Amino acid sequence: MSNVVVTIAGGSVATTVVVLSVKTWWKGNRELKSLVPYAGGLVTGSSWTLCAGGVLGAIAVQGAEMSNKVGEKAINLATGKQGPTALNQGDLGTLTYGGACVVLIGTIVGFIALKAAGKADKKRMLGGVLAGITLCATAGFSSAMQWVPDLYNTGGTWLTDALNGTWSL
Repeated sequence: MSNVVVTIAGGSVATTVVVLSVKTWWKGNRELKSLVPYAGGLVTGSSWTLCAGGVLGAIAVQGAEMSNKVGEKAINLATGKQGPTALNQGDLGTLTYGGACVVLIGTIVGFIALKAAGKADKKRMLGGVLAGITLCATAGFSSAMQWVPDLYNTGGTWLTDALNGTWSL
């Protein structure tokens, strides 16, 4: 997703989603399990930024560009200021082929979970996806999420070894 530039306005939209999610959690029972829908969406969205050239990567690009447009319009309407101001681009890294397989498996499981989720959890999941795909295009957030490609690539190695019968503890 290296060709996507996120503006401060787009980053503001994604940051607002993060703040609203944390606020909801903070005002609730503050159990870690209630963060799972949002965190799962965040990791899912982040992983889609690694899928350049595929449908998931195209969705990530469109989501980041949508955040830019919504943010720029909102800031202009609210403050009268024109933008955009581009943020430094981030690069989350690359996936191995096995890692890409795990991303696809995770995406399918995520869609099944989304379909089964209640209305509030659906909003949290989709908000996490939007925040993940938008913020991972920025240098600051992508550096904090460098563990995401490692997670998927390690899972891909494990899956390959397990299916080849060479996996061991």
